[in-house]
Amino acid sequence: IIEVANGEDRSGTTAVCALITEKYIVLSNCGDSRGVISRQTSIPVLSTVDHKPSNPFELDRIVNAGGAVMTQRVNGFLAVSRSLGDFDYKKLTTKGPTEQLISPEPEFYIKTRENDLDEFLVLACDGVWDVMSNEDICQFIGSRMKVTDNLETIANEVIDTCLHKGSHDNMSIIIIALPGAPKVCPEAIERDTDLDSMITAHVKGRIDEDPRLRSELIFQSLQNLNLPNLPPGGGLYSKKALMEEVFQKHGVKKDVAGSATNSMASLLFTNANRNGDNEEIS
Repeated sequence: IIEVANGEDRSGTTAVCALITEKYIVLSNCGDSRGVISRQTSIPVLSTVDHKPSNPFELDRIVNAGGAVMTQRVNGFLAVSRSLGDFDYKKLTTKGPTEQLISPEPEFYIKTRENDLDEFLVLACDGVWDVMSNEDICQFIGSRMKVTDNLETIANEVIDTCLHKGSHDNMSIIIIALPGAPKVCPEAIERDTDLDSMITAHVKGRIDEDPRLRSELIFQSLQNLNLPNLPPGGGLYSKKALMEEVFQKHGVKKDVAGSATNSMASLLFTNANRNGDNEEIS
């Protein structure tokens, strides 16, 4: 706080935001935080493009500013080519703000709303996208919306799944349900409940056979079963929190880092208003 007050803070951040009006959805990003819109059948129809140093347009600007891209990073250090802050990369007095090694210029993407088709909007930082593609996220969230209408639960499941898939970066996510979002389906709930029961029974059975088994060995045995109805985009990793609950009850040791919560994860969730008023999310 003192550094910020004194103008000495040299850190930086990426940004992604959305503006939802009666007729349009506008996405904007600066850096590698990403926004994605999902349409009916949970297909991504619009996504921001990450600002990476390897992108040809970004690379040209970096080279023209006297820099280089090494190991996919600006001057071997910064993994994004646009950001807010990061003033050590914006010192060239002969160049304008958008011509520096790192540019603060956002990009904008506009889509006409189709209420019958538009399902949901996702805004998330790179800790999520490091391990899940646009298609993965849309398929996973769309499938979970058929099981629960609680967006907080779904947001937690996304973060848990990313954590169990191996993301070690901080993770933030916003999920906005749009008018065409999937509705809760009794058949989907039944399939998910049956799946949870199968997983729980298998884990308990393996523990009963050998209480010394470590959790990762049990997880591998579940992978070999080719279980039906696993959530698309998340797979068995999306059920690892359930497995850990059973592990903890039986005192099974974990041999991989991570848990069902992440102190660096933050969640936001909302239903987009449907009365035509503007809504800004950032």
